[in-house]
Amino acid sequence: MDDLARRLFRHQRLLSPEAHNTLAGTPGLIDRLEIVLENGADLPLVIDRSHLEDLGLIKVADLGMAQGGGLLESKSTDKMTDKPSQPERLKGVGKEVMEVKEAETTSAPNNVNIKPLGSGLPPLKDVVSDDKFGMTGIARSISGAIRIGEKTPVKISRSSGPGGKPRPLAAEYEGELKVLKDPGENMGGQGKIDDFRKLFMDRYRSLREMLVTQYGALSSCYDIGDLRGAEDAVGFIGIVESVRTTKNGHRMVMLEDMTGGIRVLLSKNKRELGSVNIVNDEVVGVVGKYKSGDGRGGPIVFADTIYKVDVPGHHRRRISEIKGLSAAFTSDIHIGSRMYLDKEWKRMTRWLKGESGASLPAKDGSRIKYLVLAGDLVDGIGTYPDQEKDLEIKDIFKQYEALGESLSLLPDHIEVVLIPGNHDAVRLAEPQPPLPREYQECFSNSHLHFLSNPAFFSIHGVHVAGYHGKSIDDLVTLFRDVTYENPIEGMKEMLRFRHFSPAYGMRNQLSPEERDCLIIEEIPDIFVSGHVHRFGLDNYKGVQLIEGSAWQSQTPFQKMMNLKPQPGKMGIVELDLPDAMHAWELT
Repeated sequence: MDDLARRLFRHQRLLSPEAHNTLAGTPGLIDRLEIVLENGADLPLVIDRSHLEDLGLIKVADLGMAQGGGLLESKSTDKMTDKPSQPERLKGVGKEVMEVKEAETTSAPNNVNIKPLGSGLPPLKDVVSDDKFGMTGIARSISGAIRIGEKTPVKISRSSGPGGKPRPLAAEYEGELKVLKDPGENMGGQGKIDDFRKLFMDRYRSLREMLVTQYGALSSCYDIGDLRGAEDAVGFIGIVESVRTTKNGHRMVMLEDMTGGIRVLLSKNKRELGSVNIVNDEVVGVVGKYKSGDGRGGPIVFADTIYKVDVPGHHRRRISEIKGLSAAFTSDIHIGSRMYLDKEWKRMTRWLKGESGASLPAKDGSRIKYLVLAGDLVDGIGTYPDQEKDLEIKDIFKQYEALGESLSLLPDHIEVVLIPGNHDAVRLAEPQPPLPREYQECFSNSHLHFLSNPAFFSIHGVHVAGYHGKSIDDLVTLFRDVTYENPIEGMKEMLRFRHFSPAYGMRNQLSPEERDCLIIEEIPDIFVSGHVHRFGLDNYKGVQLIEGSAWQSQTPFQKMMNLKPQPGKMGIVELDLPDAMHAWELT
C-alpha cells in the first residue's frame, strides 16, 4: 500500500486508478482532499477523478494552490528575485491540524497576472447556502486567497495552540485508556503451601479451559485418574511435573492433574513430536495410546499428538475508530545511572513536541497519544553488588523525582503508562504491583497511569499486554532460539505458552497468589517487553511484538558479559491501521 492509498484508507476510502494518477501528479492535492474528508464530505467508497472535479479541487490545483506553488504566475521564464514576498501558502501536512499564519498582504508585481477563479469551483454563496460537503470554512479560505488583489489575509479556521502554532492532532482527542486486568487487585499471598496449591490449580484450570475450547480432540478428555478403565486411544490434559530424556533418546514426561499422574512417552521417531518444546509447570493436552503396563513402571501413554495453547489461528488486530493517532513504546529508562542517556531522551521529547525530526518526521510526533514505558523506570538502589559505583543519583526518591521532571517536559496531551521492572521500588517477585503511592507523589503530570507488571490495558480500543520481561533470564536456558541478542523469540515463546513465565523456580521469582496473573488469557493486539536493552519489531500470528530498547548506554556488567545494548529507540504503532508499525531512532 503506497502513501496515497494509506492516507485515504484512514478515511475509509479507496482511489480509482485515474484519481490515483491525478493525486500522484499534483503536489498538495492529497492534503486538500483530506481536509475535505475531515470536514465531512459525503464521498463514495471509491473516489474517482470526477469527484475531484465536482469539488473543484483539480481546478484549485491548476490555480497553483499545490504545495510549493502560488496563485501568482509570472509571464517571464526568469526567476523572480528581489520581489515582494508572496502570501504564505497552505502547506500540506497530511492529516495533521493545519497551520496557517496570517498572510503578508502585498500588491501583485507588474509582470504577473492574477488567474481567474474558473468554472470548476462553485461560488462561495452556493457552498455556504447548501453546505453539502461541509466545506464552508475551506471555501471562505480559498475565496479569500483568490481575492489577494484586494489585500485580504489568508486564514483557515482551525484550532491552534500557544503562539499560533498548530494544535497537535493527538491533542484534539481525549485519552481512552482502560485497564483490562489488574494483577495488583489479587496480590496478597503469604508464601504458604496452600498459596502454592491455589496458584497451580488456577493455572491448570485456566489453561485447561483454553485447550478444550481450541481443540475438538480434547473436548471430551479424561481425567488422569480415570485412564485405567479407558480404551486403547485416550485424550487428557495435565500439568508437567518433570521432563527427562531416556537412554534411548526418547522424552519421558510426567503429567498430573487433581486426580493423579501418568507417564507420557514422546518417541524420537515421530518428527512432529520432536519439535515440541515442553517445560516444567506448563499445561498440555495429549492424545495417544494407553497401556496399563507391568512391573515397576506402571501405566504409560505413548503420545501421538501434543496440544499446546498458543495463539489459535491468525489474530485479527483491533483498530482505533479515530484516524491518525499513534502510540510509542519503549522501556528501561534507568534514570539515576551514570550511563543514562539524558541528551537522547530530551531529543526524543522534542520530537514528541514536533520540534525536531528523527528517523520519522517531526510532524509524526504530533500524532503520538500514548507513551508506554515497560519497566526499569529508574536504576534503583542495591539492585546488584557495588551498584553505587554506577549511580549518578544515589537516593531512590531523587531518582523518581528526576524521572518526574523528565516526564513533565512531555506534551500535556500524551497519556503515559508506567510499568515497573526489577530495578524499580517494588517487590522483585512477579506479578509486581504498581509503584507505591509515596513514589507516585514524585510526579506532577496529570496524565500518568501507574500499572502493574504485567499490565493488560486498551488504548483507543487497541488491546496491549505490557510485561517487563525478566523471565527471559529463564527462557534463554530453556530454548535454543531464545538469546539475549534475539529476545523477541522469547516473546513468541510466551505467547505459545500463553504465559509470561511458564517455568517455576528458576531465576525469575514468582509470587504464590490465589490466581496466576501471568497467564495471557486474552490475545493482545500489541505485546511490549524490555529488560535486555535490545530493540526489535516483529509479528506473531497477528500480534505486534515490540522489544523496547533502553535509555542507558552499555554498563560495565554488560561489557563484561559481551552484551551490546541498542538504546535510544522506540516502536511506533498507528492505532487505526492493523499492520502499521515503525522503528523510531535518533538520526
